[in-house]
Amino acid sequence: MRNGLIIVFLLLSFINFAQSKLSKEIHDFGSLYAGTQRFVDITIENPGAAPIYILRIEQSPNIVHKLSGDIIPAGGKISLRVQVNPSTTGRFQLGCNVFMSDRNGPLTFTVTGNVLELAKKDFNTTACPDFNATPVQRESSEITIITFDKETREPLSKSKVVVIRNGEPAGAWITGKKGSFDVSMASGYFYFLATHDGYVNKEAGVYVGPEIHEISIPLTKDPELILADIPSIDTNTSEEAETLDIDEAKEIISEVIEETDTVTTLNPNFLDADKENFDEQFFKPVNIEFVIDISSSMKQGDKMELMKYALNQLVAELRPVDRMGIVTYADNAQVFQSPTQCDRKEVILKAVSELRPEGMTAGGRGIKKGYSELMLNYDPNKTNIVIVITDGAFNKDSDNYQKIVKRYARKGVIFSVVGVKTSANDTRRMTEAATFGGGRFIAIEQLSDAQTKLFQEIRLASFRGR
Repeated sequence: MRNGLIIVFLLLSFINFAQSKLSKEIHDFGSLYAGTQRFVDITIENPGAAPIYILRIEQSPNIVHKLSGDIIPAGGKISLRVQVNPSTTGRFQLGCNVFMSDRNGPLTFTVTGNVLELAKKDFNTTACPDFNATPVQRESSEITIITFDKETREPLSKSKVVVIRNGEPAGAWITGKKGSFDVSMASGYFYFLATHDGYVNKEAGVYVGPEIHEISIPLTKDPELILADIPSIDTNTSEEAETLDIDEAKEIISEVIEETDTVTTLNPNFLDADKENFDEQFFKPVNIEFVIDISSSMKQGDKMELMKYALNQLVAELRPVDRMGIVTYADNAQVFQSPTQCDRKEVILKAVSELRPEGMTAGGRGIKKGYSELMLNYDPNKTNIVIVITDGAFNKDSDNYQKIVKRYARKGVIFSVVGVKTSANDTRRMTEAATFGGGRFIAIEQLSDAQTKLFQEIRLASFRGR
């Protein structure tokens, strides 16, 4: 009996031991420029019934930290802010070990990233920003945007330039006599669309940092126009550039985006339908679960901006009867936005705006969780569809996703894949993946794709005459 009590006591001691945990174990800063924020907050939780004490923290030389407290009460949590200060350019991996009173070994937190530019000399590398301090706003820079003829190098007045940020038009301008305009822009990724009569439209994702003072946009004459059709440069144009409002920015996008034929079916009834028609009489209610790749490779500005723009255009077209949810995957998969009825578009749009890339790629886990979320609201009378959005193949834990896709396809669940600026090899693999679930591969390479293709895929999937 005594031995039994001893064993029980030891087991209970083990259960009460090592209770503390981190909210995440790794953070990828992605590409670091001179003005990029270099700290991250993580949470240390205590789910146990007794207080836990922070004993000490050991860290790499190029890391500084700050704690919101030294004691974690029972059932409570504290914040650990970690700032990285790499001294050289290139990729880095740094560690931070947190020793707790309830553990024999430390909790380990790892930060990774790729330094493309060193922090400015006045950047504080000896202290972490205080929790109570007013958050530092992203630095803004005065930038000159210039459009010019790629061949002659002549500035192009009356060019129209639209800037997209976070998937939404953020501004538009008409260039002045010098082919330019000045604007104040915060650090970050922007998507530029430039257009000029007689020239091919130009689109590009660009990172804007405090050290950048000029962005040049070369435009090429449209080879399909004969010389007589190309307007000459107006030398009498006003010196001043013109600032347009957001509605005018949207109009410019609509003007330059050509309708793209995205239909991959020979169903004549669907082909004859108005491309803007999404009436319940012809299209079933949809239950959509997006599985979105937010790994570090999506950090490139054109990919993330195109994806957000496409999602925003789709949300604008969805009906109150439709439902949409978001699962994200990087190192792990998580429910980012629970399935939400589309009469609450502001909730969904807010979730889209908050998508941020980080970490590696765990595509298989994302697909599993996506199906799990979709089946919470599965309805055989609706179109149930899982759509993966990624810039590449499913690199991690993806071996058995095909079985899942095929299993749910027997229940009528459609599986489609959206590829954002994917390679030819990844395109082939993702096209094959979509066929397992009776869906299609949708390529998004530019704004015209983002404007229409996702919406047309939903229309095609939900068409009552399929």
